[in-house]
Amino acid sequence: MARQVDAMTATNAERDLAGLLHQMRTDREAMLATIGRIEHGGMAVERPGGWSVARVLQHVIEAENNYAKLLAYLTGKPALECDTSPPADGAAARHALAATRSAVEEMIDDIDAETLYALKRVGHEEYSPLSVLENIALHDREHVEQIASLLRHARAATRADVVVPEGLTIRAAKESDLPRLTEIYNHYVLNSAITFDIEPYTVETRRPWFAQFSDTGRHRLLVGEIDGRVVAYAGTHQFRTKAAYDTSVEVTVYCAPDATARGIGNALYAALFEAVADEDIHVFIAGITLPNDASVALHERFGFRPAGVMHDVGRKFDRYWDVGWYELVLER
Repeated sequence: MARQVDAMTATNAERDLAGLLHQMRTDREAMLATIGRIEHGGMAVERPGGWSVARVLQHVIEAENNYAKLLAYLTGKPALECDTSPPADGAAARHALAATRSAVEEMIDDIDAETLYALKRVGHEEYSPLSVLENIALHDREHVEQIASLLRHARAATRADVVVPEGLTIRAAKESDLPRLTEIYNHYVLNSAITFDIEPYTVETRRPWFAQFSDTGRHRLLVGEIDGRVVAYAGTHQFRTKAAYDTSVEVTVYCAPDATARGIGNALYAALFEAVADEDIHVFIAGITLPNDASVALHERFGFRPAGVMHDVGRKFDRYWDVGWYELVLER
């Protein structure tokens, strides 16, 4: 019977340890993905009275280093010392986090069931290696949202810094705009591969597209006008029809050919993201026919990151075109 109990304990320990290591990896991957969205100067982003991104990351590094030392005490192994200085950039943070995680894993390498569950008093608290691993995973989970929130704040500040070109007025689209919107779009249908439509639209055949937008909700359409003439539009629309995709929206922006390279697209996107800021949207998606350096730069300015390239998926003007997919994932 004693051997059966020992075997069950060992099996439970393997299961508990494997589950915690999986959770730790998952939470660390979320942390690293968030760090990957740090742009130039992003480490210094902070809120009044709060920590900067760099300070939050240093805290996570310091905490994991201390957890590694605690595990050394609990397991009877010699402690390892890691560099816990403030990370200068995302690469330095990733390097430091890899070092502290390696120290943690070394402390639990070949750990047996008895040691994994054994409680030892440290000050006023009792810890087991199992409880320490739980705390490590939880700590990443708590602070990844803090960092993501700071980065969202930074992106919002970037949008606020967008300069609206002189004379440009931005407003919600209305049905009377449809002829002009169709005219702008048809220019690109006939003269460009940035859309894979081949035949131009009439106002009537374009009307179902316009009908998907509303003055409220996830799907909005804004226009920019100068001297009363619509020169551009930008919108968020349905990405896929299946219900689970509802919190993902695709973005689009088109400027009249005489209104490009004037900052109008930037201003429209800034207004668009502000308009839908309180809607239940988790991911913004953009599909860009490649090459298109201007569109890629526009989307990257607003925090979009490459999600992949589909090769030769569109045939237009007697050639095949690649489409690059870009995403902006909001942490909520």
